[in-house]
Amino acid sequence: MGQALHDAWWRLATQHQPATLPDALACRALHAASVAYGGIVALRNRAYDRGWLRQAELPCRVVSVGNLTVGGTGKTACVELLARKLTAMGRRVAVLSRGYGGSRRGVSWLRWDDGRLIADGRPLSHPDGVADEPRLLAMRLRGVPVIVGGRRDRTAWVACREFGCDTVVLDDGFQHRRLRRDCEIVLIHSRMPLGGWALLPRGPMREPLSSLKRSHVIVITRADGALGQVGALGERLRSLNPEAALLTAAHQPTSLIDGLTGEPEPLRRLDGRRVGLVSSIGDPAGFDATTRRLQAVVSWHRAFPDHHPYRPADWQALCDQVRASQVEALVTTEKDWVRLKPLALARGGCEAPVWILGVRMQMLSGEEALDARLARLYVR
Repeated sequence: MGQALHDAWWRLATQHQPATLPDALACRALHAASVAYGGIVALRNRAYDRGWLRQAELPCRVVSVGNLTVGGTGKTACVELLARKLTAMGRRVAVLSRGYGGSRRGVSWLRWDDGRLIADGRPLSHPDGVADEPRLLAMRLRGVPVIVGGRRDRTAWVACREFGCDTVVLDDGFQHRRLRRDCEIVLIHSRMPLGGWALLPRGPMREPLSSLKRSHVIVITRADGALGQVGALGERLRSLNPEAALLTAAHQPTSLIDGLTGEPEPLRRLDGRRVGLVSSIGDPAGFDATTRRLQAVVSWHRAFPDHHPYRPADWQALCDQVRASQVEALVTTEKDWVRLKPLALARGGCEAPVWILGVRMQMLSGEEALDARLARLYVR
């Protein structure tokens, strides 16, 4: 039921003109709610812009990665890329995550050490309460603490005091204005219309396009899949903030891992293979397109809502579909495997191998401007 409602809302949210009378009535109701939401957003932003609401100051540099829409632009991959760049510059870096989808309360820190997830200094044998994104970032960024908590001003102080960090990277930080930042990076999906979408809940926009005036760097993501419209979109974004650096990026597949054995497979193993896909991410179409670019034959794609809490019944249904369709492999994302792996280990694998497709963000243009902007953070 939840997935059906999500799919119905997303269909309405991303269409400018309703196709049927029921759609039109639903969109009218959603539009009324969007007007109220937009007023609240505008009032809150004005309060911060004019200093009526104070921003917390930190003794370290703050780099924020965010977007204007709900999910699907590649924030996690961008946070990883930035953390690696800053670490290579000799900075002591921590990642601050809200931990959406996790059940742990309060502030906790994660680090991957010797093949184990360490939380607050202790190994976690059952990390079910830890959200998928911070857990994945901790696994990828060995030695970089990932600090989880809803109040990023508080988690930032943990990074400074407990870990001696001189730089924090905010994951999904654009709307978290409580914390003053030194570099604001906003990701825009290449498929965004030139005029944007409607605000929530009529559309998927958390803020209007005019909010880009706060950004220092704008990154058009998945630009390799929409080369025909990236130029026009870039011009539109430049008109909204001529001072911001404008970059384009792609999500490049980098690895294929057998989920149950941990053994790497060459990416060419997907060439010509009939596969089924399962995902619960913000941009399932992007995952589908990436898999097809590797010449896989996608028979079906079970796309759950973002951060879906997989249940044993979900895993059983996937295995039944693998068996019925006789696909040669089940392919999923690294983020999804964090939540699917405990079910697979507890209930057994499917009749086909489960492959985890790893991707990383690669800058296509403007990377020099990003590097220069990061370097300037430490010139005072």
